[in-house]
Amino acid sequence: MALRALKLLQDTTPGRHAAWAGVALLSLLLWLGLEQLSAQLWFLPAGLRLALLWLVPTRRWGWLGAAEILAQATKSLVLGYPLFSMTFLAVCVAPWVIYAAVVFVARGPLPGQALDTPTRMLAFLLAGLLGAAGVSPLLWMFLVTVPMSAIDSIASMFTFMYGDMIGQLVLAPLLVALAHGRLWPRRLAFWRDIGVVMLGAVGMFLLLQAYDGLAMYVLLLAFAPLFFLGFRHGWEAAALGTLVLGAVIQALVQGGLLSVSVTMLQLVLAVVGAGALVLGAASTALRHSHEVLAQRHQELAAKNDELAALAEELRQVTQRLVRIEEQGQRELASELDYELGHAIHAVGTRISLAFRDVRDEQGTRFLESLREQVREIQDSLRRALRQLRPPLLDSHGLRHAIDNGPLREMLEDGNILFEPRFTGPVDQLDDDARTAAYRICQAAVREAVRLESVRRFAVDLAVSARDSGGQEVALCLDIEFSPYARAVPALQPLPAIFDRVLAEHGSYQLEPIVHGQRHLVRFEAGTGLA
Repeated sequence: MALRALKLLQDTTPGRHAAWAGVALLSLLLWLGLEQLSAQLWFLPAGLRLALLWLVPTRRWGWLGAAEILAQATKSLVLGYPLFSMTFLAVCVAPWVIYAAVVFVARGPLPGQALDTPTRMLAFLLAGLLGAAGVSPLLWMFLVTVPMSAIDSIASMFTFMYGDMIGQLVLAPLLVALAHGRLWPRRLAFWRDIGVVMLGAVGMFLLLQAYDGLAMYVLLLAFAPLFFLGFRHGWEAAALGTLVLGAVIQALVQGGLLSVSVTMLQLVLAVVGAGALVLGAASTALRHSHEVLAQRHQELAAKNDELAALAEELRQVTQRLVRIEEQGQRELASELDYELGHAIHAVGTRISLAFRDVRDEQGTRFLESLREQVREIQDSLRRALRQLRPPLLDSHGLRHAIDNGPLREMLEDGNILFEPRFTGPVDQLDDDARTAAYRICQAAVREAVRLESVRRFAVDLAVSARDSGGQEVALCLDIEFSPYARAVPALQPLPAIFDRVLAEHGSYQLEPIVHGQRHLVRFEAGTGLA
């Protein structure tokens, strides 16, 4: 219901005159009712005026102005005051115009939002203060007819201003909160704290009645709990607490149970109430920011879960691709060995048989040359097959394949010192981890052979058991250049290593060392037999 009322009040589309006529009639009746409740402590219609001007867009202000002027005219007719006079214009028309001008400067033509930030709350309170300050000289000029001194005149003006300000503080923020639906529903703790604060304030005022000399010591303590309400429950609680506290003060003053001067009560309530409202707006803004941050964290967590799921799918796809690649290399090696290996071996055998039928020296030299070429082809094919899939990796395990396999031969052919080191149950890795570790070493060896001035290549392979099950594989690959090298290549990750690490969901880091570079790889592996 509050949202529907707020939607009507903040409607900027043309038309709907019947609805706005009803709003104007309702505001007229409210103005008359609040005027009857007004007293020396407060002028409540000032709070209604400020709240409506803040909530309603500028193009609808004509209805509000007409409602208030008609209410003022009704009061004047009842009391027998003339309508067509300067006093009526100054006292009944000009205040609304001054308030409207101040609110327009502070807020603009669009309807004001909820007072959820200190900036909005300060603009709202400042608009009310300037409006009250602008209206009070007019009221004093036309309503006060007794001759006064300059000091008494200023004091009288402040009396009018304080009445408007208290009316604004106790009513305007609460009306804005009700329009935005900020008071219903509320938790039990909210109403409990309101009750406790009001009981404490009543107790303080009764103490002042019994011992009026304590006013300068304990008067502020009766108003200070408003800060507690604003801090804990936001500006809505501060607005409600200010209204209830003002009503308590008014009841005590009318009942003669409070001997403190009304002006002092107005001043303290204005200062403490405004401070509590600003503190409550800051608390509300902080609470909203925390809620938004928590929502963003939830959204980010959901996105992270989605990314984790996609990363896991990507890892599984990469693993499948790696397995397919290894299977393809294994089958390719087998096919090449079967097709080319046997054919080359048959050619070599025929060349050896041909030696028996050749008698001349030129034919013998020719056959020797062919046999040497066949041996070179066989050696090249053997090297290529071992690069595709070394048989030692399947037959003798990872340690032997790295220490005595094609990797050592490649480094020795490049005149590079090879220093392998193994720690832990290396040969107990499963097939995927064994293949990944070997291919990572193979990629680093190819990089070392490709580069110039490399004098040493070291492999440190460590396998350790994990408490949660499985094994952790740590590979440290050092490529060391000659100290006399003119330039050392820049650190760059190797794509072949990166792809393998991604497939195993591991980590890959690069570190510079003295005259070289270090590739650090870590990944997890399941338990398996070589």
